[in-house]
Amino acid sequence: MATALQLKDWLTVWLVAGNAWLALWSLFLYWRQRAPGPLFFQALLFFQLLIGAQVALGVFLFAGGLAPNSGHLMYGVLNAVLAVGRVFGHTRLVSSGAQGMLWHGLLSLLAIGLVARSLVTAAY
Repeated sequence: MATALQLKDWLTVWLVAGNAWLALWSLFLYWRQRAPGPLFFQALLFFQLLIGAQVALGVFLFAGGLAPNSGHLMYGVLNAVLAVGRVFGHTRLVSSGAQGMLWHGLLSLLAIGLVARSLVTAAY
């Protein structure tokens, strides 16, 4: 259990840092009026997969007897739904031009807020 908790904490740090990087990258592309390349989508997908890994670890910890409060579960589910939406909505956002990159940046900031709030409500 201790290793799973450490891994969950490590993933949280990477999620905050990665989403901050995606937010800055998105806002830079918005400012430059440029479309993202394939590397942007790959980075986006990688950080959304980290959210999936964090949810899987949470389920493992819950099954092992560590029960978080309901707020923690809610923020975890919201972040998972946001991750799925960001991956499947990427093409639509990119096709809307520079405005889509602004939305990508705002969604990255929202993800940071959800991860941070989830961390605050964790019982571990």
